[in-house]
Amino acid sequence: MDLRRQGPVAHITFGRPEKLHAMDAAGWTGLTERLAEAGADPGVRAVVLHGSPRAFCAGNDIGEFFRLTTPQLARDYFLGLVLPAIRAIAECEVPVISAVRGRAVGGGVEIVQVSDLAVAGTDATFRLPEARIGVWPTVFAALAPYTLAHKPAGLLALTTRELDTATALRCGLVHETVHDEDVEEAAQRLGETIAEGSRDAVRHTKRFTTARLRTDGMAAVHDALAALADDTLGGPDAMEGTLAFRERRTPSFAVTP
Repeated sequence: MDLRRQGPVAHITFGRPEKLHAMDAAGWTGLTERLAEAGADPGVRAVVLHGSPRAFCAGNDIGEFFRLTTPQLARDYFLGLVLPAIRAIAECEVPVISAVRGRAVGGGVEIVQVSDLAVAGTDATFRLPEARIGVWPTVFAALAPYTLAHKPAGLLALTTRELDTATALRCGLVHETVHDEDVEEAAQRLGETIAEGSRDAVRHTKRFTTARLRTDGMAAVHDALAALADDTLGGPDAMEGTLAFRERRTPSFAVTP
């Protein structure tokens, strides 16, 4: 995971472009570390998160789920790796901006959701497909009451539909859309505009605008990830869904009364 500076703005680029930036254990750890590094740099006034033209981030690498064979292993992964990365975005000392090109899927949508600001290309799409593989969008569901109205949140999380940028803008998931080729420049310009203000004032503003995310929101994320680890991943729907994903077929979920 790459970290570079462009003036007062730090840019973090997700790794594994060949996997559409799907996050494995190293990816979540790297994101946490790079955010901490950028936030601690007194010269950094904003952070921009990037993927590549094909995808912003495809969320969790589903291949990781096959090694989470016990609730404790799942807890270690989600509470020990995913939660700290989500918390690092919310608690970063400087504003975090998601620069979205291409697809944002699953955890990639959740990274956009918890960022302070988000710029999306006109061809970017957003999708939470977790229910199609027998799991659920835990971070999104837990944070929806703090970041999105319940109807737009339900449209994304319950239907698993892919949303275009216009719908994402109406939902409040992103605040601005630009042509795809202008996404990185727009995010840089936004960071530079933030840097024109008082460093102390910006940090205090971020701290208070994310106050509920840092307390109630992160507590809800913890509980949601624990429920995913304890109740969902070992169940038949998750097993069938992840196997179907690997085998590139439509899952056959059991119908229960």
